[in-house]
Amino acid sequence: MIPITQEESEKIRAKYPKVCISRTMKSKSSRHCYYLEESDKYLELIVDTNNQAAEILRQHKRYNLRFYQN
Repeated sequence: MIPITQEESEKIRAKYPKVCISRTMKSKSSRHCYYLEESDKYLELIVDTNNQAAEILRQHKRYNLRFYQN
């Protein structure tokens, strides 16, 4: 699970409405955080704004080259 921002979670939910995004501190608190599972299809949507997502995708592509070759 990687931390994401609220804007990133809205961007992902616009394309995939049933995605599993966890939110901590569900009571009325300003200390909440959003967490997203590390699936490639979700990480590709936020790779431009989230450095950790970009690094995870880079590692996945390096280890699984056969799935990304055309």
